[in-house]
Amino acid sequence: MGSERYFSLSGKPAEVTMPGIPAEAKKVSTQIDDSIVSGTLFNQVGWYTKPFDAAGLFKHESDELLIFAGGDIEDPENLNAEIELQLENDVLTIDKTGVVFVPGGCAHGNLKIKRMDRPVFYAVCHMNTGAYEWTPTEVTAEKGTYAGNFVDGYKPVSGKLPEAPEGFLQLLIWLDGEKAPGAPYMELVWFKSVNETGPAPHAHDFDELIGFIGSDPEDPENLNAEVTLDIAGDIVHVQNSCIAFCPEGTIHSPITVPALERPIYHFSIGNGGDYVREGNKGNSNIYKPE
Repeated sequence: MGSERYFSLSGKPAEVTMPGIPAEAKKVSTQIDDSIVSGTLFNQVGWYTKPFDAAGLFKHESDELLIFAGGDIEDPENLNAEIELQLENDVLTIDKTGVVFVPGGCAHGNLKIKRMDRPVFYAVCHMNTGAYEWTPTEVTAEKGTYAGNFVDGYKPVSGKLPEAPEGFLQLLIWLDGEKAPGAPYMELVWFKSVNETGPAPHAHDFDELIGFIGSDPEDPENLNAEVTLDIAGDIVHVQNSCIAFCPEGTIHSPITVPALERPIYHFSIGNGGDYVREGNKGNSNIYKPE
């Protein structure tokens, strides 16, 4: 079994029903929760496939990230849809690839996909728990409190971009506590080609989720690629959409992509407000096998 104990790898995941979202309006790629991996953060990813109106407001005890991404590799910032989401007394209109930070206790909901030209990739992540739990609620915050909680673009405040072979990455989203006060770290990219190098082995002082997700909404569990990840000293080979949980302090990487038939989504999400690595040689993102 080795480090596969950290992965949502086998079989169809135990799906969670999100409030008000019709089952026929989404396809789940994979899910990780504490029934699958002990101690993990909750994360479900998949595709919204048709418009819907999920009425109602609710809250979570945990901070939450709601990620929305377009599926057109030639026009990656375009969501090819229009989504409305209410956070307390603010209504966000979303038509670009991006992420919404929902602090714990924040009333949110009334999620509406008003227009959809092609399926929308989504991810729901709870940053403090391995379970998806919610309760109905009402708004309490003043208008404007959460108007800036949608972040789009891969624009770290530091200006530093990841090192990678030319043509390998399409950068999509970067979020941290400097981009949105109180927010956790997360990034989303596309892998567009094979790659024999990857981030050097390292660890973090926060828990991290690492996702590899296929980009075919008609066959969402199929990665259409092969990815390897070294985690805790074992190399795991994946060919299906999956999520790995790296507990705080766990050495992981490099990531390699020996085969790829179509671009795949790759994300990392951590419950720290900044991205800090420890243990990589020379602080380089590039790992070259000896």
